[in-house]
Amino acid sequence: MKRIPFFISTLLLVTTLSFSNGSFAQDYVHYATLIGHTDLVLSISFSPDGKVLASGGTDTTIRLWDVVTGKHKKTLTGHTGWVSPVRFSPNGKTLASGSESPDIYLWNVDTGRHQETLIGHKDEVFSMAFSPDGKVLASGSWDGTILLWDTVTGQRKKTLRGHASVIYNVSFSPDGNTLVSGSSDRTIRLWDTNTGQHKKTLRGHTTDIWSISFSPDGKTLASGSSDKTIRLWDTNTGQHKKTLRGHTDRVTFVWYLPDGRTIASGSADGTVRLWNAFTGRQKTILMGKTDRVFSVRYSPDGKTIARLNLDGAILLWRVSPVYSANPNPNPHANQAYDNAIRSVMWMVNPGIGEGSGVLIDKKFRLAITNGHVIGTQNAIDVYFPAPDENGELIKDRNFYLKNNSVLKRLGYYTTGHVVAKDEKTDLAIIRLEGLPETAREIDWNFTTPTTNTSDLVYILGNPGGQNLWRWTLGEFLNDQSGFLHIQSDVFGGNSGGPVLNKQGVLLGIIARSDRYMNALAIPVKDINRLLSESQLKHSRSRR
Repeated sequence: MKRIPFFISTLLLVTTLSFSNGSFAQDYVHYATLIGHTDLVLSISFSPDGKVLASGGTDTTIRLWDVVTGKHKKTLTGHTGWVSPVRFSPNGKTLASGSESPDIYLWNVDTGRHQETLIGHKDEVFSMAFSPDGKVLASGSWDGTILLWDTVTGQRKKTLRGHASVIYNVSFSPDGNTLVSGSSDRTIRLWDTNTGQHKKTLRGHTTDIWSISFSPDGKTLASGSSDKTIRLWDTNTGQHKKTLRGHTDRVTFVWYLPDGRTIASGSADGTVRLWNAFTGRQKTILMGKTDRVFSVRYSPDGKTIARLNLDGAILLWRVSPVYSANPNPNPHANQAYDNAIRSVMWMVNPGIGEGSGVLIDKKFRLAITNGHVIGTQNAIDVYFPAPDENGELIKDRNFYLKNNSVLKRLGYYTTGHVVAKDEKTDLAIIRLEGLPETAREIDWNFTTPTTNTSDLVYILGNPGGQNLWRWTLGEFLNDQSGFLHIQSDVFGGNSGGPVLNKQGVLLGIIARSDRYMNALAIPVKDINRLLSESQLKHSRSRR
């Protein structure tokens, strides 16, 4: 038990793709929540085919889950203390697990039976990796050693010594001939897996190395450190190639996407960033953050993401090509975006924060948003999307904040005044002092359009800390308790943003999220009710 407090506190900092309430998630859709562990989940691992997820936690159990359906398959019992890490063999038939003891267990995935115990470390195991052919398992420990195991016989093959402290990560090269290890001693070491000989030591990081990843061709190694940087190394020469900077706290996760052109990184600063693997330039901030989440893993094909909540739940997400840093969406998404974007506003309230809003009536300059975006103030700053010299929408929030006077002259910046508000539904209607010529009113009916469970919906908004006027995809769940429930991840800055069906018609506006981070939206029928109760003049008529 001596290391579990440190282990858990480390995981809370060492977020693999972290989140926080101040941001907004992009590029994936939540489709299942896995509930079964009775305490913290410390480690997760996808099977090679991406169909099974293994999870280990402080409740001493390992659980296997069907990734497609989200159903629980098996519970593996035998450990007497917390379980972490867990790793699948390349053929998916064996699972290796470490725990509070120095011993490693091997399990038959099909039967769930414990089939071998590997004994050799003197302290707890922190990291493990199978060789590409599955014949060797490498384990890194708090004792500063790496052991190579024969997975057929269960015998120890070699002991690799050289690191002066805990081994945070071990990984095999794609050809299996090299093992790389990262440690809290600030070094990365490359080892010959056939001889066990030390090949190279990579120095440059100024503190702990938390994560390492080989490029698919094995020629480059990416490493993430507590010094807030990602470094790229030539694996043949050991030379440092590039340093990627942008994170403001420790980099706890780096991973080459399967195409080899992109590197994903996660940090304790609460952001996940995508980088061009060749130029080292940042491409986008992919995900936002939430203080209820401390780890995420990609499936081997990069199409599924598993995310850990502090309540022991595991959330599964599908990565969708519909939305990306430079979207090339499907026709429905393109149409929805093009028709709606010029009706969506960015609202800035110095006393509260940021939010979104939607223009519902151009003639009377009426817009809707959330009451909590307005707060107790009657007036709020409102920005409409402005084009650059090429006609492309400007999405840099700093541009808007620094060019108020110019934007006001052109009509893209104005003030909105509250003319109606409903505390119960958190709905507010504001009247704008001005409008740009390019502004459009949103396509909406007085009653919520019929939407079926699992129908795709599109959510537009202005996520805090990211580019403005971005969107995410969602799946409709149901209409209950006065809210539209949608499987999608939305956070601060997106409140008041529109939810559209595939025809681009307004279904509602984002209000908040529930305990599973699903979005809750206020239906458009409440807009009609508030308009009627407030006796506001408007140009729309029932249709």
